[in-house]
Amino acid sequence: MTAVLLAAAALRFIGIVHISPPGLAHDEVANWLIDRLILSGEHAIYFTRAYGHEAGYHYWQALLVALIGDHALSLRLASGYVGLLGVAVAFALARKLFGVRVALTAAGITAVLFLPVFYGRLGLRAISLPLVAGLSAYFWWQAWDCWRKSAKGQRPLVLFALAGFFGGLSLYTYLAARAVPIFYALFVVYLAIFHRAELKARWRGVVVFGVVFAIVAAPLVWFLQNNPGAEFRVAEVAAPLNALRAGDFGPVLQNGVKILGMFGFAGVPIWREGIPGQPLFEPLLAICFYGGVLLSLWRWRDMRYAFLLLWAGTAVLPSIATINAPSSIRIVNILPVLGLFPALFIHNSPKLSTVYPRLSTGTARFRPVLLTFLFVFYAGWTAWSIFEIWPNGGDIPFVWQAALHDTAVALDHDPAITAAAIGGWSPDTMDKPTMALYVRRDDLALSHFGAQAGEDIIYTVVIPAAAADGRAHIFHPTALPLAPFWQEKLLAWGATSETAVAFTHITLPAALPEAPQFVVDETFGGQLQLFGYSLEPESCLGSPRACQLVTYWRVVGPITQPMRLFVQVLDANGDLVAEDYRWDAAEPQALWQPHWQPGDTIIQLHPVSLANASQLRLGLFDPYSCDPGPCQNVPTAVGAPFVLLPMPAGP
Repeated sequence: MTAVLLAAAALRFIGIVHISPPGLAHDEVANWLIDRLILSGEHAIYFTRAYGHEAGYHYWQALLVALIGDHALSLRLASGYVGLLGVAVAFALARKLFGVRVALTAAGITAVLFLPVFYGRLGLRAISLPLVAGLSAYFWWQAWDCWRKSAKGQRPLVLFALAGFFGGLSLYTYLAARAVPIFYALFVVYLAIFHRAELKARWRGVVVFGVVFAIVAAPLVWFLQNNPGAEFRVAEVAAPLNALRAGDFGPVLQNGVKILGMFGFAGVPIWREGIPGQPLFEPLLAICFYGGVLLSLWRWRDMRYAFLLLWAGTAVLPSIATINAPSSIRIVNILPVLGLFPALFIHNSPKLSTVYPRLSTGTARFRPVLLTFLFVFYAGWTAWSIFEIWPNGGDIPFVWQAALHDTAVALDHDPAITAAAIGGWSPDTMDKPTMALYVRRDDLALSHFGAQAGEDIIYTVVIPAAAADGRAHIFHPTALPLAPFWQEKLLAWGATSETAVAFTHITLPAALPEAPQFVVDETFGGQLQLFGYSLEPESCLGSPRACQLVTYWRVVGPITQPMRLFVQVLDANGDLVAEDYRWDAAEPQALWQPHWQPGDTIIQLHPVSLANASQLRLGLFDPYSCDPGPCQNVPTAVGAPFVLLPMPAGP
């Protein structure tokens, strides 16, 4: 077991920050933001941010953040420790049910199998469910067996109470835990039908279990009942369940077939949950798994086997009832018993042959070699999958923001860069905290810019104040290019560009090499100064249809409110003929662009037609004031809601 745990630890902890995953996913960053809320004094049993999160895992993760620091290692260690404890709980539960040999085999499978290793390396809360629910199952069986040995029944009542406590606590881990009370209800019904005498002897313990379970779960149930909109994400993925309610069994049955096949035929459909198409078990262990399921079905009158079947059956319900089946994260609660099915088949296969006893004996002798081979093979296969296949596959570099990770590493290794502008897909929400988790320097001033929602090209460029080396540094993901206009403009300004695998580093010889074509001096809200605009190229002035509008802004004070930029093109009659909105707002809770530093220059290219243009109406507004509206503009220094810019005449 020591060797099993060491292998489990190696697969979960080696390279969890800089190798695999290749960066931080938005979900992990959102977890950290919730952890910071807890550490700042905001406590809850359910956090409505990030589509809704049960709070239990966050308190554990926040503890590690407080002890270790604000960085990716803290987030991932929380899951690694939980995953490692999950292997130990799987061993304890299996030993309680079937003895030490079966338990060691089951724990070995759980230690090195891709699925539990994968979720033990991500800073997400799902991995906490099998640990807490597994503890509940362990204490249930401990109490059940202890009842036979205790005439007074006092200690078994405590153990049943512990089972109920962890069962109720599991609901605070992850959404898929809603299947845990379903499991216990079905298992008690099974016991009442087929093991009535034993259940009757322990009815007080079962009642204690149920009461404690209900008491622990009650606060969360009360909150969700009184805040029905807190889990709107459920409605977005529950199409199969809705079809079932309408009498259409097709989607649920199709999902069931897919989930049954994921163990040996075809795996998850998306990279975010594993390697698409790769089954959970390779052929040899898949045969053992399905054999273990058949064995359990054959022995269903034995409550231990019924327990396994019901646990696995209810664990897959969240994936059966939702889209994108099979979903590995939604069946994560199968982990406490997953290794038991092949382990039972392996250790019972010699007993299955009564016709060929010599074959049975030979199989028993071969078993230690087989188990050693399987353990080493799966450890190696999982290592290869985790470190080589998965982090480079599909959309993983994008989802786990490998470009920002590599940018942070480059910044950490270049102390001459003391200020930089970072491009990305979510500059207003996730890019700033992602860089805060990765950059290990305190002397670095970062500003962010990026693509607008729905676009895969950058029209906004932030030129930061000169760094210690006297130059301005701009980084952006290689997969998120600057608009061709900016590529040509920066080259004309004398910029140099270095492209790495994931990011591009642009260096300018000065903070702003060129002044705008037309000078303006308007300050909005005491924070942003519009100091000019240009029509590019200059030769277009005789034909406005061919012009591109560029506006120049300077940060003159800390950004303290959400702001969105608008440009409206007016004809000679003052009628609106075209408009452009920039700097999308995504999260009402966040101040808009608070990361912009005083002295930063923001240059905005507006992809808007200037045909028939006579005037340009330009300003800023608070995007969160528009619902229910009307929108509130950010006033200029003289209190005007916008500025009118003349459309220059041609030469």
